[in-house]
Amino acid sequence: MEVLGRSGRGIMSLAASSSAPTAFASLEDTGAVTLWDTRLKRKDYVCVGKGAPQERRDATELLLASDRHMAVVLAEDMIMAYDLRQQALLHAFRHVAEAVVFINGAHPYGASTTLIADDCGSIIPFDLAQFTPTTHVSERFFGAEKELVPPCFGSLTNYCCGLGVLQVDDIQAVCAMGMDGNGELYTDPLEPPVEFCLMDDLAAAEGQVVNPPLPTTCDFLSGYVAVGRANGMYSVATVDTDDNVVVEVFAAPGHASNGLSVVLWTNDSHLMTCSICGEVSVWDVMPLLLQDAPDDETEEGDLPPLKKACSVRETTQQRSVVNCGTILGSGAFLAGDTMGFVTSCAAPQA
Repeated sequence: MEVLGRSGRGIMSLAASSSAPTAFASLEDTGAVTLWDTRLKRKDYVCVGKGAPQERRDATELLLASDRHMAVVLAEDMIMAYDLRQQALLHAFRHVAEAVVFINGAHPYGASTTLIADDCGSIIPFDLAQFTPTTHVSERFFGAEKELVPPCFGSLTNYCCGLGVLQVDDIQAVCAMGMDGNGELYTDPLEPPVEFCLMDDLAAAEGQVVNPPLPTTCDFLSGYVAVGRANGMYSVATVDTDDNVVVEVFAAPGHASNGLSVVLWTNDSHLMTCSICGEVSVWDVMPLLLQDAPDDETEEGDLPPLKKACSVRETTQQRSVVNCGTILGSGAFLAGDTMGFVTSCAAPQA
């Protein structure tokens, strides 16, 4: 791994550009956004939003709409947009609840809307041009355009830790995962969701949960959702097409003792995990997912092969906590931590 640069504040979110494979943006807890390009000698080449009055709020999530020269920030109940050309605050919208997370993945080139989950369990279609919730749901989420009244859907019972699109046979569905392990799968925002639970493996003792595998982060790839957990485990789930319920395919340890703060599918469909202490691992999970049944040489409980391992703390020489990560179009993995470091790890060679 290598250190790309360091901010004066903790890095809360990283967002890859859909326009350039080496470009991305980082978000400080103050709400300031820094633009980066790994081709440049100084990777962090401009910072937007320092000193803005909104920095008193705790910023948590970042969306980079490169084609619109816009960075969108979630900061408690505020949704803010920066104009990256003028390096100035462009819009500010106050939501009725805390805005928690954007729809998973790099914002597509040309897309004018996104989805945002709030802490009331609602999913809000959000128009980036008008910078307000919209009743119009783009076809990229469900395969067909939808109109909502009011401009929201969903009813998660817990804080959302993952929101993404899953492929279900020939249709697309939006999947929302709560930190209590309960989730909802929407094949149509106008219809009730299919509820599911990925916490069936809880071990109880005297009414208390021992080392609960609470979901902390998710990433989506085609028909699979990877879930990182607070006990260091990760799991991969998919949709049972018989009843459209999301079911866990397998679970495995990502770290022996620390929770996972990042799980990401790489560009070549490996699964990358990163613990809060910065231990990065790349797992070859796809052969296990694609096999119909275990062959004679595969025993039940076999773990995916480890393709690569590296450490953020060894690279920075600091005992920081990793908050976030992303995968660039070039395939590189990036990690952002509480001490402001942005570190990079090259993609493993197949």
